[in-house]
Formats: sequence, structure tokens, C-alpha cells
Amino acid sequence: MTRPDIVTYDGLPAASGGAHALRTRKPSAAHSKVRAFLDACTEPAATPALTFQLWAGGPAERTQCWQEIATDLLGGPKRTERTHREWGVRDDSAFAVLNALDAAEPEDVTQYSRSLACLVLNLPVRLVDAGTREPCAGVSTEDTGGFAVDGYGRTLGASGVRATIGSASSSLSLWLSFPGDERLAAAAAQVREHAPVRLSAKHWRRWTARRDGNGYRSVKIPSPHDPGAPPPNRLAR
Repeated sequence: MTRPDIVTYDGLPAASGGAHALRTRKPSAAHSKVRAFLDACTEPAATPALTFQLWAGGPAERTQCWQEIATDLLGGPKRTERTHREWGVRDDSAFAVLNALDAAEPEDVTQYSRSLACLVLNLPVRLVDAGTREPCAGVSTEDTGGFAVDGYGRTLGASGVRATIGSASSSLSLWLSFPGDERLAAAAAQVREHAPVRLSAKHWRRWTARRDGNGYRSVKIPSPHDPGAPPPNRLAR
């Protein structure tokens, strides 16, 4: 079986801060931007995971306040770590959590200047064709043989979104798999048009199946929507 070429966007790798900043102070506005992007460019590939996280290192009074809010809305935490506590969030509770985040105080940050309280969305997705609204054919974990791209569970052909909607700031992390053929430019342009962040030109890779059938090899390429990007059938040097 011939494995298809796949182009991936990693926005952003951990070494670059791990996510794009959503440049709005209002959590509900950040959430709306993420939802609009998901509706325009993707379809869910699995059930989304919603959690509320309360981080250590913030003012004691505000931490206690957020713990009471979380307990009132969500019940007891499902996980308690040294660094943070985590609650599961049902769909019918998400807007109540967003309303609470909208009312956050300026001091709702930790000693490391990160948001004290966050609503976190993890969602496996498939990119959809702009014209047909169907998932991009030939772009799935089945098509790539389940090839693991790293040790963190990411698989070539899969896509995922992680949005962190916080009391002080919000961010969006993207792992996107695109078709590596003549559809690439249009698919990348669609994502660029609707994404609530500016895509980096430096975090694109083309993955090509090895001739012996043993997995894939990859090279960095310019952003596919850049004028200087190579045609889809060429590897960047």
C-alpha cells in the first residue's frame, strides 16, 4: 500500500512556548473565536475533553475563592497535583465557568504570571475540505499506518486542538495534518483565513513514506501559503 504524503503544522512546539496567544482579555470572546475556527475548518474526531484547572502559586484569598466557585459549579476535583487541581467540566457547565472567568479579578494570576484559573478544551479533529465540508480524504491515522511522530502520543494523519481559556490570558495549541498533494495550498489557506491566531511560517513539515515501507521521513518546509513555498510534490532542501 502506498502511503500518502502528509504536511503537518505544529503550532507551537514546546520550545516556542507551546501555544499561540489568543489576543483578547475576555475569556468568553477567546472561547467564541476558537469555536468559530473549529466550526469553519474541522469536524470532531472524538469526544472533546473539557477541564477546569486551578493553579498553585496565586494569592491565597483568590485561590480559595476559585476553589469555592469550582466546587459549587462542578463538585469535587477529579485530580489534585502539587502544581494544580483539576475538575471535569460537563457541556452544560461550560458557560457558567466562562462567565466566572469573565468576572476574574486582576490579581487572578500565579507568581509566574500565568492564569490562576483556566478552562481547557482538548479536541481531536479532522480538517474538512472547504468546498465539500467532508474530511480531507487520505489524511487519517489509518492512511499513515498509525505512524507515531513523537513520544507524546501524536500520530501522523491525526489533528488536534488545545485551547486554554484563562483568567488572565488565553492560548491555542494546534497539531494539524494536511494533505500533501495539490490540495495543500487551499487547505492551508482555509485554516489561515479562519484561525484566530497568525500561523507561524517556521513550523511546517512534509512527511514522505520511506521506500522500504518502514514509516516516514520528514523535512521542514516553508509555509504552504507563502509565495516562496515549493510545489506540493517537492521536498524543501
